[in-house]
Amino acid sequence: MRPLWLLLLLGCLFQAPSLKAEYFEITNYQVKVRISEEGEAFFDEIIQVHFFEERHGIFRNIPLVSDINGDRVTRIISDVKVDEYKFSTSKDWDQYVIKIGDKDKFVNGDQVYHLRYRILNPLNFFDQNIEFYWDLLGTQWEVPIRAFTFDIEVPARIALQNNDVRVFTGVKGSTTADARFGLPDEHTVEGQTTRAFEPHEGLTLAIRLPHDSFQPMSATESLFRRHGLLLAPIAFLLAAFSALFRNRNRKVAIMTEYFPPEGVSPAVGGGFVDNSVDTNDILCMIPLLASKGYMKLESEEGGFWSKDKVYFVKLKEADNALAPFEKEFFNALFSYGDRVLLSSLKDKFYVHVSSIRTSVKSWIKEQGWYEKGQEKWAIYTGIGGVVALIWGIYAIIQSNLDGIALIVVGIVLFFLASRFNKRSPEGNEMYRKMEGFRQFVKKADKPVIERLIKDDPLYYDKTLPYALAFGYIKRWNKQFEGLLF
Repeated sequence: MRPLWLLLLLGCLFQAPSLKAEYFEITNYQVKVRISEEGEAFFDEIIQVHFFEERHGIFRNIPLVSDINGDRVTRIISDVKVDEYKFSTSKDWDQYVIKIGDKDKFVNGDQVYHLRYRILNPLNFFDQNIEFYWDLLGTQWEVPIRAFTFDIEVPARIALQNNDVRVFTGVKGSTTADARFGLPDEHTVEGQTTRAFEPHEGLTLAIRLPHDSFQPMSATESLFRRHGLLLAPIAFLLAAFSALFRNRNRKVAIMTEYFPPEGVSPAVGGGFVDNSVDTNDILCMIPLLASKGYMKLESEEGGFWSKDKVYFVKLKEADNALAPFEKEFFNALFSYGDRVLLSSLKDKFYVHVSSIRTSVKSWIKEQGWYEKGQEKWAIYTGIGGVVALIWGIYAIIQSNLDGIALIVVGIVLFFLASRFNKRSPEGNEMYRKMEGFRQFVKKADKPVIERLIKDDPLYYDKTLPYALAFGYIKRWNKQFEGLLF
C-alpha cells in the first residue's frame, strides 16, 4: 500500500499549483472587435467572473509580439480603458498586462469587467492577401471559461464569405474547432464556443481579407507609434539649447592683469569667473581676513603620538570695512570662541557654508553684472527638468523604457539651468579684468613676480587669497620660493 499512498501524495502535490490558481472562474466572456477603415482594431471585452474567495482583481494579458513569416512584429496597443475599476498597464516580456483591481480593496462573488483597447497594427500582410489572425481568447488564462462569444466587424466595403473565416480552439498549437460561427451579413462574423474551456485553452480566429483592402503601416509610422515618446526629450533639449544660445556670452578680449580688480573680494572673483561659488571661494576668506589683520593662524607642535594643531585666533571684531559675506564668514568662524582649533570645526562649520555661499551669490547678483532675465530662463529650464523627470518616471511605471531618455534629459536640464549667466556690459568689463588676473596666476611667470614683489613686498599676501579661490594655490606658492623673507 505504501507505493499507492506515495503516488496519491505526488498527485496532490502536482495538482496543488493548479488548484491554487483557480481562485475564480470566468462564467461568460464576450469579445467584440471592430476593424476600422484604416486597419486598426477596436476591442470591447466583457469578462464575467465568479470569485470563490476574496481577491483584488484579475490580470488580462495581451500578446505583444507575433512571428509573421520569420519577421518579428510588435503590436501597438493604446487607449486602454476599464469601466468602474482601477487598473494599470505594464509590459512583461512579450505580453501587455492590464492589471484590474484595487490593492486596497477586495472583491468576491460575481464581478463584471468591461475593458476596451485599440490595436494600431493588428493585420498581417502577405503577397496574396491580408489576414486578421488573433487569439481572441488567449491560452494564458489559468482558470476555466464556461462560455465564450465573439463578434468581429470589418468595413462595409469588404464582403466576407464563410471560407474566409477559420476558428481554432484548444491548447496552444491545436487545430480543433470546438466553436461555431456565422456571417449575419457580409462584413460581420459572429460565433461562440460549443463547450466549456479548461485552463490554458483558447480560441484563435483567422479572417482572410482582400490584398488591397488595407495599407500596411510604414516603418516610419510604426517607429513613431512605438517610440514617439522620444520626441519629447529631443524637444526639451532643443528648447533649452536654443535658450542658452540666445543667452550666450560673447567672446571677450582678455589681456594679462597683474593685480585683481580694486575692491573685489577673492570669493567674488572666484565665483564670478566660473559662475560657481565653490569651496575654494569660501576658504579663500581665511588668508584674506588674516592679511587684513582680523585674525591670525597659530600652530602648535604635537607630541610623538599626536598631530600638530592649528588654531584660528581672533585679533579684532568684524566691522563695516568687510563685505557682508566676509563678515558672516568671520562671525561664523569665531562663533565657537576667540581661539578655535581647526580640527574642531570639521563637524560644525559646514552648517554655515550654504548660507555664506548664498550671500556671495547675492552680492554678485546685486552688482548688475548679469543681464536681466537670466533667472527667468533658469527657472523655465528647471521646470522643464521636473516635467521631464516626472514624465519619464511615469512612462517607466507604464513599462515604457523610453522614459529613461526623459529622466536623463531631466537631469541634463537641471545642469543647463545653471548655465544661464549672460553678462551685462559692466559684467563683461569685470570679467575681462578678473579673467586676465586669473590667467596670470595660472601661468605664474616667475620673473614678473620677482619684479612685482620688489615693487610691493606685500604682493604675495594680497594675491594669495585669489590664488586659492582660482584653485592654483600650490603653483602660486611654488613661484614665490626663495622670494619671501
